[in-house]
Amino acid sequence: MDEKMRQEIALHRWAVIAGAASARLTAHERGAVVRQIAAREHAHPDGTRRRYSRGTIDRWLRAWRKGGVDGLRPSPRSDTGKVRAMPELFAEAAALRLELPGRSAKQIASILYHRHGVRVAERTVSGQLRRAGLHRAALKAAPRAWGRYEADRANERWVTDVLVGPYVPYPKRDGALRARLFLIVDDHSRLLAGGRFFARENARACQELLRRAITRRGVPDVLYCDNGAPFANAWLARTCAVLGVRLVHSKPYSPQGRGKQERLNRWIREAFLAEACHHGIESLDALNDLFAAQSAQGCRPARPRRDRPGADRPVHRGRAAPAGRARAAGRRVPLVGHPPGHPGGDRPAGGKLVRR
Repeated sequence: MDEKMRQEIALHRWAVIAGAASARLTAHERGAVVRQIAAREHAHPDGTRRRYSRGTIDRWLRAWRKGGVDGLRPSPRSDTGKVRAMPELFAEAAALRLELPGRSAKQIASILYHRHGVRVAERTVSGQLRRAGLHRAALKAAPRAWGRYEADRANERWVTDVLVGPYVPYPKRDGALRARLFLIVDDHSRLLAGGRFFARENARACQELLRRAITRRGVPDVLYCDNGAPFANAWLARTCAVLGVRLVHSKPYSPQGRGKQERLNRWIREAFLAEACHHGIESLDALNDLFAAQSAQGCRPARPRRDRPGADRPVHRGRAAPAGRARAAGRRVPLVGHPPGHPGGDRPAGGKLVRR
């Protein structure tokens, strides 16, 4: 096992125990979390799906508290460098799965044995096919219903993404580059924890944005992102492991898990970028100054109030508003009055039907 694989396994072990490593958990709560971790499968860096016992998870937790991420590195194997699989059979296994997506790994292993006389473990076939994206769930994907989710408190879960912006300078001229807007949104409060335009979509831009966000807002418990190059790299994985942040990547081609982020992206395009392009953009610094000013006013889309009953129904107010208390002009609340000639047409405005 080379040094790169040892580092990947250490980061994988941290991803497994991250949910139980929080200092806020009591001993009873930590035990319940460890049991949940031990009950499910985990994707190993070698492409297989594995389960870990409670004793193994507890041992990794002790190693992490003692030595951090380096304490989770595996010790070198005595059989390092020896071939333990037959990669030449994988192409045939992949063809068998594509030929019939419902064919199980056990059936594929049996077919390979009867054709070539070579026994391949079912777990090896399943892991290699999953690693190549040929598992049955992906080939026979069905529409899925997504429910609502919201973190319980601020800084519990940050969601990050990249929005492809306009050309800078705009209107487009020779040498213009496409601006990339890196965003970090708090899942609970929908606060824009960090947002900045960069000329390149790479790990360095992600590093700068994350540093700014943590300096201003603190360290989150979970960082939720997609599988793009700025977020799927060893630098970000190690940074989150050192800070004690659980790094979670969404499933490929599943933007529904980042609904708040996608909704914010749409609002920025409609409410900010459209106006900025209409007035013209001279430079990336000027674009960032405009976006910082917009963010200071509350850069998030409006949403209806769902925290009280009857928020979406008409409300009848039986008395007039107190004298000297004007209605906020920004709300644009229409008043529904009586038709001309109605006996109640001379009633005060407070007795009219108000639709929120």
